[in-house]
Amino acid sequence: MGINITQAVILAAGMGVRLKELNRGIPKGFISLADNIPIIEHSIEALLACGISDIIIVTGFMDEYYENLRSKYPQIKTVRNEKFSETGTMYSLWCARKLINTDFILLESDLIFETRAISELLESPVKNSLLITGKTEAGDEVYVAADGDRVKQISKDKKVLGSIVGEFIGVSRLSYDFYLKLIPIAEESFESDLKVSYDMDCFVTVADKTPLGFLKIENLLWAEIDDALQLKRAQKIWKEIKNQSA
Repeated sequence: MGINITQAVILAAGMGVRLKELNRGIPKGFISLADNIPIIEHSIEALLACGISDIIIVTGFMDEYYENLRSKYPQIKTVRNEKFSETGTMYSLWCARKLINTDFILLESDLIFETRAISELLESPVKNSLLITGKTEAGDEVYVAADGDRVKQISKDKKVLGSIVGEFIGVSRLSYDFYLKLIPIAEESFESDLKVSYDMDCFVTVADKTPLGFLKIENLLWAEIDDALQLKRAQKIWKEIKNQSA
């Protein structure tokens, strides 16, 4: 019988520099699309719908926005990345180490997606797994290369990769054991570079010895919001998601 996962971590410390003129200085997670609801709330609602009752948000830039969410969602705990302006995603994930105590779903705050992105990942028999899709041409893609069913490389540069199996959407399922193995690798990396990423830098290092798989949902509706073009694409995709669930 599979493990019942009830914990999630949302990385929300970033400043959203490329969206500065469009998001009016608010955190990326508080961008709203067609329904005037912050996209972070859609992620929270998707997690809750899938039985996730312990949601950790790693904050940083304008953290008060996320702190205020706690009055609406008592399932939320927050931890602040005090060095958010000078660190990468692995440092934010490291900041949550005292709150993470079990297998969990990891996601980023600048995403929209169908709820089945979470439910199908939870149902997967692979305890360490990246959620990937087919070709999107969305811009700023993160490609995943694998050997059989094991992830070997993650990069934005297709030229350095072997057999590409899909694009990483920024949602993962991780075992507590995998996370514990990430911590010493991260801490060693921080000695020379605080901007290391959890996926392209640290995941692949752990994956050399601990299997990291992937779940590919070819036709998943999803979008990341990093710049003006991606925001426009996300608005269109969000309408498709809403129409699908209507």
